Amino acid sequence: MYFKLGVKERREDFFNFEREMEALVRELKRPETRMIVIRGVRRTGKSSLLRVGLADSGLPWLLLDARAFGPFAPDHIYDLLSDSLSRLAERYRTLKKVLGKVRGISISGIKVEFASRERPVLVNALEKLSEWGKSTGKKVVLALDEAQDFRFLPRFDGLLAHVYDYLDGIKLVLAGSEVGVLDQFLGRKKPRASLFGRPYFEIKMERLPRERAEEFLRAGFEQAGRKVGEEELSEAVGTFDGIVGWLTSYGYHALRAGHGEAMARTLQEGAAVVGGELESFLAQRSPARVRYLFTLGMLASPVSWSEVKRGLTARLGRVISDKQLSRYLAELVDYGFAVKLDDKYALADPMIKVAISGMGA
Repeated sequence: MYFKLGVKERREDFFNFEREMEALVRELKRPETRMIVIRGVRRTGKSSLLRVGLADSGLPWLLLDARAFGPFAPDHIYDLLSDSLSRLAERYRTLKKVLGKVRGISISGIKVEFASRERPVLVNALEKLSEWGKSTGKKVVLALDEAQDFRFLPRFDGLLAHVYDYLDGIKLVLAGSEVGVLDQFLGRKKPRASLFGRPYFEIKMERLPRERAEEFLRAGFEQAGRKVGEEELSEAVGTFDGIVGWLTSYGYHALRAGHGEAMARTLQEGAAVVGGELESFLAQRSPARVRYLFTLGMLASPVSWSEVKRGLTARLGRVISDKQLSRYLAELVDYGFAVKLDDKYALADPMIKVAISGMGA
């Protein structure tokens, strides 16, 4: 069902994005592709694309989601990998024997655990996984969701570079919503970065155009045997601006409580979610909190750099330096709160406007 909440795992629940899905499955199966990068702002379907694509590929895969444990800590990589290896070993019994040869790994039934959390154990496990993938004739996919968060693990980008360069039984997939931070993790324009210069296939997830967004809502209501008025569809699409996550939430609530209540609930829930994300971002930048919020407040409609400067200067009552303003805008884009459209800036998500209205902006 299109209006099923949460990340989709079946193709029949995943609307649109046929081109992106075909590209992902094709590149997963293409032997020469070493790494795939899926990027896009939050709630545009990256995680669903990743999971459905992995399932459709027919390849063995490990999926490590950086959000699984909340704030990320170095030890979490072992927990994530342990859980994912256990699920893979349940499907492929021969893998258990291979992993059992790794000193520092213990196996009880189908549960794979890292008895030792030293880096050489992790490297050895990946090497054995690569050998097993080559022996089966199917490369193992190591997929990282919200991949930019793995930058908090010491030298993890170096480990990925090692996998890319030497472990050709493993294919990498990195998905991320903080597009600028993801670029930094990938070493883009940073010659000394571990992953710099390694080619990858890129898939961009965009918001749905207005016609496709309306089509998505119609199809979701038809699946449930419900009809909805065109004015209601138009209002929902105009408010949630093609962000499939919010359209799904609206459709879910509309089936249960009607259009008006669905609009109110989606706005309320969405503002709370986005507000939490924004507060986490601002907590690391408290001296400039007001400036970031004022800047976001000006991006409800696309505006140029110079327009932002004039507006921010007027709100603050003093001139802000070009360097400071450029840094604010760059960080908002890097962390997925703003997008740059040609020479103008705009909010990445319409829910940001709702969220900042209650944050003193």
